[in-house]
Amino acid sequence: MKPIVDHLNDFIWKKKQLPRIQAILFMVLSMRCMDVNAQIHKPIYGKIVRYNNFASKFVPARNVDVWIPDDYNNRKKYAVMYMHDGEMLFDSSLTWNKQSWHADRAVYELRQKKGMKDCIIVGIWNGGKNRHAEYCPQKPFESLSKPFRDSLILYSKRSNGTQILTTNVYSDDYLKFIVKELKPFIDSNYSTHPDRKNTFISGSSMGGLISIYAICEYPEIFG
Repeated sequence: MKPIVDHLNDFIWKKKQLPRIQAILFMVLSMRCMDVNAQIHKPIYGKIVRYNNFASKFVPARNVDVWIPDDYNNRKKYAVMYMHDGEMLFDSSLTWNKQSWHADRAVYELRQKKGMKDCIIVGIWNGGKNRHAEYCPQKPFESLSKPFRDSLILYSKRSNGTQILTTNVYSDDYLKFIVKELKPFIDSNYSTHPDRKNTFISGSSMGGLISIYAICEYPEIFG
């Protein structure tokens, strides 16, 4: 048997190494998360062009995925569907809940069965912990009394106890990012119909709410 002093020395050594081990584990997990986020989603139909950390002067940078159909042709013009929660649109193997909207399949089937017009999809990744601050309609929120707004920020929590609103609502800036920065980029780099009747915006849950707000705020942009 080891003498007690040897056991004590082993314990002290392990305790000293713990911060190092924790740091290594953190780095490995962080690299794993970065690897998942860096992977290009694989749709069933068409292909995706990824723009990593698309910069903006209005909101934090985020990934933007542009889906184009298999028969995309620069000689044709396409309608554009801007969709929120872009990381959830195409590939369920890479989403946090292993579910996706399969937006590529929906468009393909609608084109085949219903004669839907040709379009591309612009998937705008959400702001992570700031998702609700970006998707909550700002003007209605700011019309509330300050005590009520403060109480919503303070007491709105998920079932696991984490805050839903981690900062003040800034959805007006999020829409400026789409209208003033992202849309001009898309129209300049893809063969699109840039007019209102060919520019759409959609989302699910809070993404649906910010889509309605976008149409109200920019009726000349979104049809």
